Amino acid sequence: MTIKSLFALLLLGGFATQLRSQSDERKELPLIGIGAGLTSFRGDVGASNTKTGGTFRTGFRFGIEQRFLSTLGAELYGVYGTMTVNERSSLFNRNFTTKFLSVGGGLMLNLDNDFILSRRATLAPYLGVGVMWMSFDPYGDLYDSKDSLYHYWSDGSIRDLPENSPNALSAQYLQRDYTYETRLTDSTNYKRSTMGIPLSVGTKFKFSRHMGADFRATYNITFTDNIDNVRFDRNDSWMFLNLSIYYQFNKAEEREKGSSGKDILNEDTDKDGVSDANDKCPDTPAGVKVDNGGCPPDKDEDGVPDYRDKEPNTPKNTPVNKDGVTTKLTQVDSLGNPVPDQNCIPEKFRAADKNTDCKITADEIDSVIDDFFDGEGDWTADKISELIDYFFEQ
Repeated sequence: MTIKSLFALLLLGGFATQLRSQSDERKELPLIGIGAGLTSFRGDVGASNTKTGGTFRTGFRFGIEQRFLSTLGAELYGVYGTMTVNERSSLFNRNFTTKFLSVGGGLMLNLDNDFILSRRATLAPYLGVGVMWMSFDPYGDLYDSKDSLYHYWSDGSIRDLPENSPNALSAQYLQRDYTYETRLTDSTNYKRSTMGIPLSVGTKFKFSRHMGADFRATYNITFTDNIDNVRFDRNDSWMFLNLSIYYQFNKAEEREKGSSGKDILNEDTDKDGVSDANDKCPDTPAGVKVDNGGCPPDKDEDGVPDYRDKEPNTPKNTPVNKDGVTTKLTQVDSLGNPVPDQNCIPEKFRAADKNTDCKITADEIDSVIDDFFDGEGDWTADKISELIDYFFEQ
């Protein structure tokens, strides 16, 4: 898929403009995510700002998230990765690497809460705070491949003898092999695990109802100063920047309440005064007037109820889009009624034109992607990619 297509997936759906009340919100099942990113260590080694070789290393993340209120959610996660710092200066010549495992959980403040952003918004920022446990085991590169100890001289060279050695003139030049062979420790035999506080900020991009990408930055404050095997004046910390792909399980269907069949028959989910058993329009918004069948009025009989009809006086039998607005007309049927031009969109894409307005919209592509993941229709990944190209070119 082209880069243009990828951006299209990220932008599909747009921002919803109509707020939904929290009482109408359905319960959600958890989402799971897996991804990778970059770690960056902040501690005593490298504090002199003379780091060499770069400080970013790879890490991998797995998480489970459960949203239980409009704004609040909870998560459990694990991160496995590496942190490495090489420091070279006139004062310090230090290095270390460590593999680590971090396991934690916390609370999330979601901004797509129908107060700041719509729950249906494609872009869903959030903040997070929690607690984590972390194990680490630092190693250093102290010897070359021939087991010669590194000695750093004031001229910037590395040799096999100290600079003040009586045999300094015969010292041989060495080069670091960046093999961290020596387990680092000190006389205190410190504990190689710690607790900490992760602070996160991130944004989800929703590809569809079920899938999306999660861009996250987490600053981890630990309760130890031993990760780099050097203790000075502050505890160590580290940053993790990662991208995950997540899967959102289907929303749990609201279950019928009541202990008897009578209770079920009398239930009125959308609170329009018509029981669900007799309601022909079961999802009418609150406050909208309805007829005896539970449906809102449609004065011009175009199939779009008046409360959301942007063209309330459309002539009879005129095709309209989902907003009740007249669509492009170039043909009539055998009875003389106007119909949309069926040749205005390539045949293989006509199924995507849900409102038959001769134009493919981002919402319609989003619907096609949902159909693809739900196994509906004959959509394939290549066909969706071609549809997205057509979307940009139309």
